[in-house]
Amino acid sequence: MKHKSIPVLLLSMLMVLSLGIQIFAASSTTATVPVTLTVANEYRAVNVTVPASLPVHVINGTVVTADNAVIKNNSKMSSVQVTSISVTDGAYKVGDYDDFSGSSTIALKINDCVTKGSGKMSINAKAFPVIRTGGSQALTYFAKVSGDAPNAEDVQAANVVFTISIAD
Repeated sequence: MKHKSIPVLLLSMLMVLSLGIQIFAASSTTATVPVTLTVANEYRAVNVTVPASLPVHVINGTVVTADNAVIKNNSKMSSVQVTSISVTDGAYKVGDYDDFSGSSTIALKINDCVTKGSGKMSINAKAFPVIRTGGSQALTYFAKVSGDAPNAEDVQAANVVFTISIAD
């Protein structure tokens, strides 16, 4: 019986030692885990240059406007388009370009689209086509100013708000 207990004892010790080795090995294991990166950018900024102002001069009763006004698309990735124009009152009331009347009134025609009063202008894609990357859109504009305009300089007669959106 004594003889049979020695191998059992040796086997028991061997099992304990083998378990201990696994435990020590498990506490010092290193693992390299990959970092998986997914980028899904849907954000594209509108990057344009618009005129700082649309100057209007009345010289001896003749209305003169600038001939170099443009909207430039500075983006390298996206085409853009003017999607809305609003004209609001400034020192003058915004009037109807086609049926112009009133005192202290100004009316505008931009790329053949006219004001009907203060607020949004009716525009179309022919007058304001898509501006490709790096391209520009000329702004041809005319103004009517009421005859009661006193001599003045740098009066903010009205405000023009261009809404420009990504087109593609």
